[in-house]
Amino acid sequence: MRIFLVWTLFPGGWAVTGPTQVMAEQGSSLAVSCSYKPGYELYPKYWCRLDFLWFCFTYIVQTNGSEVMVTQGRVSIRDNHAACSFTVMLGGVMLGDADWYSCGLRRSLWFNLWHNTEVTVSAAVSTTTEGSNVSLLATNPLCSTDCGGDPPVLPQLGITYLLLFLSMKVPVALALACGAAWVRSRRRSHDQENL
Repeated sequence: MRIFLVWTLFPGGWAVTGPTQVMAEQGSSLAVSCSYKPGYELYPKYWCRLDFLWFCFTYIVQTNGSEVMVTQGRVSIRDNHAACSFTVMLGGVMLGDADWYSCGLRRSLWFNLWHNTEVTVSAAVSTTTEGSNVSLLATNPLCSTDCGGDPPVLPQLGITYLLLFLSMKVPVALALACGAAWVRSRRRSHDQENL
């Protein structure tokens, strides 16, 4: 019964993993690699910006389940079936790209598997060499959460999404559990009548 409740609350939980937070400087490139469990190689993979209530309504870029690189504007995605991972590349990072994104795989309309990642963008630092008009941009293309600093804090919208998710799943799980208990009690009473 406990396994059923965990499955009901978190279907396919942890089937897709990736970084919790990545950082890039404005103007640099960003690479985000997400992994998935074996068995999902032929499913379409996607990258989307989280919308209202942390749902993905529009995919920025997605594969068709093959290993062919797909490019849409500044974003590309490529699946690697052998490694059970896919990589999303964002070129020419802008300050407006900072937000929460989801890397995931599509199973059906309502049952996708995903992992949320926060993308933070810092302004490019410009340094000028003395006696020269050459300007260098310091770039750091990718920095995961282990680069230092405080761990990311789940925003209020994330907590709201979690509560909405649980408010839909818990009643269904309780109804199924109560239904199973009712069936068992009916069987016992039926068996006692036949004795």
